[in-house]
Amino acid sequence: MKLRYITVILLILSITYIGYTFQPSSIPYIDTFIAEDVVEEPDYSIEISDFLESYKTYFSQKFEEYGSVGGALAIVYKGQVVVLKPYGVKKVNTTDSVDVNTVFRLASVSKGFAGVLSSQLHHKNIINLDTTVVSYLPDLQLKKKENQQTVTVEHLLSHTSGLVSYSFDPYIEDGVSFSNVYKSLKIANICSKPGELYAYQNVMFSLVDTIMHKQTGKTYETLLKENIFNPLGMIDASVTYQGFTQSHNYAYPHKGWKKHVRTVQLNDRYYETKPAAGINASITDMSKWLQALLGYAPEVVDSTVLQDIQTARIPIRSKYKYAGGLWKGVDSKEYSLGWRIFTMHNSKVMYHGGFVEGYRAEIAFCPEKQIGIVVLLNSANSLAMEAIPTFLHSFFDYSPKIPQVISVLQAQNHTKGLNPSQM
Repeated sequence: MKLRYITVILLILSITYIGYTFQPSSIPYIDTFIAEDVVEEPDYSIEISDFLESYKTYFSQKFEEYGSVGGALAIVYKGQVVVLKPYGVKKVNTTDSVDVNTVFRLASVSKGFAGVLSSQLHHKNIINLDTTVVSYLPDLQLKKKENQQTVTVEHLLSHTSGLVSYSFDPYIEDGVSFSNVYKSLKIANICSKPGELYAYQNVMFSLVDTIMHKQTGKTYETLLKENIFNPLGMIDASVTYQGFTQSHNYAYPHKGWKKHVRTVQLNDRYYETKPAAGINASITDMSKWLQALLGYAPEVVDSTVLQDIQTARIPIRSKYKYAGGLWKGVDSKEYSLGWRIFTMHNSKVMYHGGFVEGYRAEIAFCPEKQIGIVVLLNSANSLAMEAIPTFLHSFFDYSPKIPQVISVLQAQNHTKGLNPSQM
């Protein structure tokens, strides 16, 4: 009887234990999280698809027609990279193709970075665009005391220092160090008071490098990396000859025309004037730069900086440049902080071109239309001169059709049950 009693007790305990341990794992887990509807960003390239296809066809044809060696094209529209395309090879008579991370020299397109960086540091109270250069560089000596005492940082960046155009560029091309060129500024001819006349510079423009270094203790390259390159993810960009060659994925420079194109030796010219002409970058880097310039990276390039670079400082009174040919229709020409400002088709266009032996770089963007383009080439020919004005005129001719295209897309998506805001 006692054994039977003990057996019953053990049986009850076993059933209880099994029920306790088994029950929790037998109940399926119910996730009570309800995912919100994810609204995908519209594909804005659809709005201008005909235009993009037409321009890409034009670019490809001209690239071949002019015997270009290598190049790259980027177009950004409404914050989206709608074209990112490499062309050709890094070096003639090879099969080493250019890719979207191949590095090119930007030459004077570098000036736009200097303008943005200077504005950033201005708003951080590190430098002041309105402060005289001699306040930062007391040993500055110019031929005329009035210019020496009154030229400001803004004058440097807008080519209105008063010195004649291209002062000491031959020194830079001959490999003279920037410090020695700086000591020679006192003999440079002066054509106007500061702020009165536009006269293009590389040496005077690049004094912002020295000023920034004195104010921060950091190199120009470090400041660019901290404030622009790294935040934007421009991983291929650099500011030195060593940075260019150490990338191991760079385009070689070329001279000549069509079948007579030849590779020329790499050189370090103009790296002494880094703000004016020292930046290297890939087309992927430049697409990110375009996005920032169009206002789609406000945490890096905010609206105050964009306003600074889009504010004209001096008219460009040249009677021949940008006046005829493919640039016909430019109503006004002005210069800001490292940027040319054109008025075309009643719209403001920010533009700059660059040339250093064997390389051409071109950039333009229209804030109002939210579109921009970059062209990089490692052989100088007519394509570099044609590509940007052709793009701009073609787009402005096409842009009145954009509202019609949007209406058609909205109608098509409405029949599919899509809300226009989800397009």
